[in-house]
Order: sequence, then C-alpha cells, then structure tokens
Amino acid sequence: MNRLCLSTPMVLASMLAASTACSHINSAPFPLYPPPVRATDQVAVLSGPVATVDGVDVPSQPSFALLPGCHVVVLKSKIGQGTDDGAWSADLKRTVYAFQMKAGNIYVIEVHLQPGGSASVGNGNVGGVKIAAVERDANGHAIGKLSPTRNRAEIEACQAGPAPTTP
Repeated sequence: MNRLCLSTPMVLASMLAASTACSHINSAPFPLYPPPVRATDQVAVLSGPVATVDGVDVPSQPSFALLPGCHVVVLKSKIGQGTDDGAWSADLKRTVYAFQMKAGNIYVIEVHLQPGGSASVGNGNVGGVKIAAVERDANGHAIGKLSPTRNRAEIEACQAGPAPTTP
C-alpha cells in the first residue's frame, strides 16, 4: 500500500478522490495522437494520474484520447488534491499498466483513499491509497478490471497483441 497524508477528515478526501475518478466525464479528452481529431467511437479514453504514455511525458489533463492498440502507461509518483478546506497527498510506488485499448472504451485509473490509523503527521492522519484500473464501455459500464504489469514480458505481450482496428 502507498503512504498517504491527510490534512482533513477522510470524508472530504474521499469526495475529492471520487471527483478525480469521474473527471473524464466532464471534459473533452486531450488527444495523444496526430491530427486529424477523431470521433469518440474511433478512440479510447484514458483518465487518472498519468505521467507518461508510451514513454512520452503527458500534460496534466483529466483525460486523454488514444488510438486503439497497446499503450504503456506510467502513473505519477506524487498525487493529491487540495482546496481551502483541506488537502491530501500520496507518494506512489512506480506503477505501470500495459493496456490493449479498444475504440470507444474508457480506461479509468481510480485512486481509492484508505482510512488512516492512529498515526498522524502534522494535523492529519496517515492512511494509504489503493489504485484500481477499470475498463468501461462507451456507456460507462464496467466491463473489466485491469492489473498493473509485473514484468517486461507482459508489456511485450501487449505490444505483440492484435493489430489495432479503427472503425
């Protein structure tokens, strides 16, 4: 589990994390492919605390549009959110996903805050975060949970996967 420092009650932090998990719904995804811009049924959407895609640093955006096929995603090492009412932050261990993305689907990397114990740092509790990746269909229904890669062979298997098709 990753370490988390909270400076507000867990309820506020949980609400902030929930808003992050759903942020891909409220804005157009940032395209990570060359022009022209494609229709939503021709791309996959990725959201979450993403640092790099296919070895390239990505801008801080709530979601990204990618062409179908294998994409290697590395998560940010430091995540958090804050408002005038409070904040939370966490240091993540290196986490890598190799997604075989399908056109029209949504790949959401969710951050779930874990309650702290009796330990505290400053004015807050020390808890943790759990990262979960979910594949959703175009209607937002979960169709699969995805695991981080464990080794280079899993990345190579994804990259050797089926040829991408764009409708």
